[in-house]
This record gives sequence, C-alpha cells and structure tokens, in this order.
Amino acid sequence: MSSNNTLAVRLKDIFWRWDQEKLKRTLKWIFIIELIFFIIFYFLNRNPVPKIVPQIGPPGPPAFLYAIYGTDQNPFKKPMAVAVSGNRIYVTDTGNQRVQVFDYDGNPLFTFGKPGTDKGQFKFPYGIAVDGDGKVYVADMYNGKISVFNSEGIFQYYFGSPSDISRPAGLFISGNRLYVADVGKNKVTAFTLDGKKVLEFGKMGTANGEFRAPNCVWVTNGKIYVADSGNDRVQVFNLLGGYAYTLTGGNNNGETFSFINPRGVGVDGRGVLYVVDNLNSRVCGFDEQGNFLFTFGSKGAELNQFILPNGLFVDDQGRIYITDTVNQRVVVYQS
Repeated sequence: MSSNNTLAVRLKDIFWRWDQEKLKRTLKWIFIIELIFFIIFYFLNRNPVPKIVPQIGPPGPPAFLYAIYGTDQNPFKKPMAVAVSGNRIYVTDTGNQRVQVFDYDGNPLFTFGKPGTDKGQFKFPYGIAVDGDGKVYVADMYNGKISVFNSEGIFQYYFGSPSDISRPAGLFISGNRLYVADVGKNKVTAFTLDGKKVLEFGKMGTANGEFRAPNCVWVTNGKIYVADSGNDRVQVFNLLGGYAYTLTGGNNNGETFSFINPRGVGVDGRGVLYVVDNLNSRVCGFDEQGNFLFTFGSKGAELNQFILPNGLFVDDQGRIYITDTVNQRVVVYQS
C-alpha cells in the first residue's frame, strides 16, 4: 500500500473517532438537558405534600375494651368499687363479702375475705385503695373499719382510730395520704399512711362544703373531688379542704340534665373528670374547668350499658374501670 493510501486511511480513522467523541458529547448534553427539563416539569406540576394537622378539640368518650364477670366458681355479686395497682385489678365483691383480684387482662388471680366481723372478714366491703408498697386498704362500711392487707390478701391491721372513722365509703391514696369519704360522719378525712389524721372537712347539710352521704373521693392536680351523692352533686375543693365549685350536671346537645345520686369520680391524664351518674345509669365527662364534654352508656345489659353503676377508677394508662353493680361486672374502657 502506498504512503498516500496509508495516510488517507489514518485520517479517515481520526475523523471517524472524532465524530464518535463528538456524538457522545452531544448525546450526553442532550440527556442532561432532558433531565433538567424533567426535573423542572416535575416540581412545577406535582401535587403538594399534604400537611399533617393534628386534630385539636375537646376529648371524646372512651372506647369499650372488655368486661370482667369473675368466674363460674366466683361470680360477682354487686361489685361496688375497683382499684388498679401495677398489673392487678382489685374489686370489692360486696354481695359476696370479699375482694377479688385479677391480672391486667381481667384473668382471675385470687380472692380474700369472708363474711364476718373478725380480722380479715367483711360485712359490707366498699371502697378500696392500694399504696405504693402493695398494701390493700378496704373500707368495710357496716363494720365501721378500714382493714389493711398485704399484696397476697393476708390481713395486717385495722387502719386509723375508731373515733375518726364511722362508715367509711370511698378511699383514695395520693402520695403519703389516704383520703376517706365517710358517709356516717358526712366528712372527708385525710390520714398519713401510718394512721395520723391530718385533714378533715365537711358536715351534714346542703350548703357549699357540706355533704349528705359522700360516697367517693379523688385527688389530683391540686384538687379534691367529692361525690356528694345525697345532694346529687360533685363538689371540688383545694388541698386544704377549701370549697372551690360544684357540678350538678350539664347540657348535652341543648338538653340540660342533672345528676341523680352520683357515685364514682376519677380524672384521667388529659384532665377529664368522669362522674358515675348512678340512677341515670351513665357516665359523664367534664374538662378541668368543669365544662361538660360527653356522656356514655345508657340503661341496659349490653356491653356499653349499665344498671346502677357505682365505683370508678382511672389508671396510669388511661383505662377507666366501672363497677356495673346490677349487671354483676366490671366494665373497662380506654380514654
């Protein structure tokens, strides 16, 4: 092959390679330009990401979880009060003159107490409370005593002085104090857990700060709530027993209603006050200022109904326990 032909082939090869590089660069820039246009088009035409706006409004009624009936061997008979501590649920099985204990899912663990007037026996076990050491305090209304048991239901001692306790009903422990709603004295009395009386307020009557058969007491957020059952109201006091205000009912969708024999009271972590409206067979909810929020339940035997509900307890997980006395069960809700 002549030198001229060889040079021509080399030049042709050089130009071919140059054309290939040029083509690659051109295609590369075309890809980049298309990608830029795609990105611009996407951001100009995409739907905006919806903002998640928290629902702000008054709390609604709690949701039903389950009911506890006891067992075939140990059914309830007029359960009156309930308390929860740790993973145990304690129920005063008043008609059977004993206390029944369940785990957190409502499975039976054991019972303690029996009819009688001796140590560890009951005539009418009513209010119940559990302290931080697991000791169980039971108000035996008709025996006029508060009995203290260990966590396994073994009697330990009688609480307080007989002169300070007449017919104890509702019990509540807050810190190092046991609060007692006494239907015999028409008073609320507070004791240290070693039995020393440190506060007493109320007397028989209908005026502010007076009671007729106070059945339940609850203490939280600097307030003492008392179910003044015979006066069809709930009274609220400061921690020194000074009167603050009264609740007598509410307005539900334009319909005004009044409590009839309110019994259990309790407050959840949202500040919602629950009141068991006994003879109306329902539970009412109020905010921290005493404004009506909701009711739930009606008279009947279905799962979301009550017949003469009595006791109420709210635990640290927002569960609400209600003794549905005539229906012989404890009904559990979640706030």
